[in-house]
Amino acid sequence: MRYTLEQLFNQAVLDNMATILDSTIAEARMVYGCKIVREYEGGIIFIQNTTKGGDFYKVLTDDEMEPFFEKGWRHGVYILALDNYRRKLDAIEKFIRREMNGRQNPKIITSLKSHRERILSKYNTITNKLNHEK
Repeated sequence: MRYTLEQLFNQAVLDNMATILDSTIAEARMVYGCKIVREYEGGIIFIQNTTKGGDFYKVLTDDEMEPFFEKGWRHGVYILALDNYRRKLDAIEKFIRREMNGRQNPKIITSLKSHRERILSKYNTITNKLNHEK
């Protein structure tokens, strides 16, 4: 079964883990850095990645949307969260390598390693949830 954006939004509304972000112009829900928005005027629905884009969240690409359409809201959220964690882990690894090859400040290296451990813990938690979903 393929889900529509309307069905995905309804699943997000029923998701008890989702944070409610309603405003005067739109209804919105967010879980693990994934935000789904339905505008009041026009009823346009879109999904954004809140960990990308700096000041403005990025709307998901067609490839990023595919897990949502195939298996629903929560599955898509988990897949997106894992991608975000992988991206963060890659950035941390680059910072660690740069510090090890540069100043070699033990405080910074320790801080980066503990940050990496926190992200890995979150990554493993989401992976376990995704595995239990199947």
